[in-house]
Amino acid sequence: MTSDTDSNYAVARHPIYHVDGDVFGYELLYRTVGGGNVATFPSDAEATLAVLANGIHAISQDIPRDKRIFINFSTVILAAGHHRFLDPARYVLEVLEHVTCDAAFVELVRGIREAGYVLALDDYVGQASFDPILPYMTFIKLDLLALRDDPVHMAAVADRCLALGKTVLAEKVETAADIAWCRDRGIPLAQGFYYSRPQVVTTKILEPNQAIKLNLLAEVGRAELDVRRIREIIGSDVSLTYKLLRYVNTASFYRGQPIESLDFAISRLGRNALASWVAVNMLSNLGSTAHDRELAFASAVRGRFLALADARRAKPCHQGDSICLLGLLSLLDAMLAMPMAKALTGITIDSHIRDALNGQASPCAPCLALAGCYDNGGAQAAAAMKTFGIRPDDASDSYFAALAWAADMFRS
Repeated sequence: MTSDTDSNYAVARHPIYHVDGDVFGYELLYRTVGGGNVATFPSDAEATLAVLANGIHAISQDIPRDKRIFINFSTVILAAGHHRFLDPARYVLEVLEHVTCDAAFVELVRGIREAGYVLALDDYVGQASFDPILPYMTFIKLDLLALRDDPVHMAAVADRCLALGKTVLAEKVETAADIAWCRDRGIPLAQGFYYSRPQVVTTKILEPNQAIKLNLLAEVGRAELDVRRIREIIGSDVSLTYKLLRYVNTASFYRGQPIESLDFAISRLGRNALASWVAVNMLSNLGSTAHDRELAFASAVRGRFLALADARRAKPCHQGDSICLLGLLSLLDAMLAMPMAKALTGITIDSHIRDALNGQASPCAPCLALAGCYDNGGAQAAAAMKTFGIRPDDASDSYFAALAWAADMFRS
């Protein structure tokens, strides 16, 4: 993680425990940068979007893959389908306690459950208004703080949930007596200050250029997705590329194959999940610095330049998308203000690309050298072109074509 002064995003993870065992999972909670272990909520919807877009990225290397991750969802975000990129085998969608369980919401929840997603009902105290959606809930989070003053009612609510076959999670447990009560009633999971407070994680998040956000939103708004166009747009922005690689590597459907291109990563998600992932990341309400934008533009130029230049060689060493990934990630250390090896932690990319980015011997090293020195000109660029195997005129044409492409992609 980065220092607080370098961070522009915060998220809290609150452990969920087996009552008599180890950690079962974590709940991700929106937090305000510099606000300590509290949050100033813009709205439930914006808080959820921020956690989906950046919270998963922030904690992806710190939570084992076999642990469940709970995320709060408002009605608006559920109805928009922004959960669809999440892996149902790992993520639990928490229905907030103040939703209105009208017929439309009940039908929405039923459809989500039938699509294979796992649902939890948050802060439950036995309200009859939630009866229509209880059949679709896997987890019921029992609010012990609200129920503690009426132990008879608290026991009745817990017993009913267990009788319905629900996995009961006692939340806001604060004392050993609370844990003993859970144990006596057969409640398997618990969360609260008795175990630990939410742990705040701060990090540096790279945000996409605003013009690219608009382009992507337009694309995912179409009736038929143009996956090739979406891949091209994502491939023009290092922040989106990095987030996509990190997410694909944390999802349980991924089996560890080296990622050589964005096409490979996108194919792991599928069309519907891709649309959901794009929408979440575009709608998250966070900005970027001028410094980051300049580095993002330079990264886009490098990636496109290498793809175009490689295609002009007699014997290209990579497919265009693969070598584009090399250029696009080449300034990642500067953007995240950390060593390249650390920046690449958590993403499985082709070993030749990784070695080149880390300054080690690699067949891709001449490609990276060309990207890094071409616009400096002089003898260094001439030597790099010779090693790369491209004529100066072809390199020049490729570079200026890449500049024009990047300018078009980044234009507001």
